[in-house]
Amino acid sequence: MLVLSPEVRRIVRRARLYGYLIERNDKIYQLATFHPICTKAFALRMVEGGWLTKNGDRYELSAQGREAPD
Repeated sequence: MLVLSPEVRRIVRRARLYGYLIERNDKIYQLATFHPICTKAFALRMVEGGWLTKNGDRYELSAQGREAPD
């Protein structure tokens, strides 16, 4: 069984719920909120780890991210 850090689990859940996350001002936001869920640097680490993919200013779940446990 794969064990994710609480921070990664939280971000994966939000991306799953909203379909994608948005980059603004070097922070990552879920749709329609003003509070960032993480920094751009952390999101890029999640891209490198295979959890997210970056498409312009959007971060979407990768195949690995979609299969992550809740």
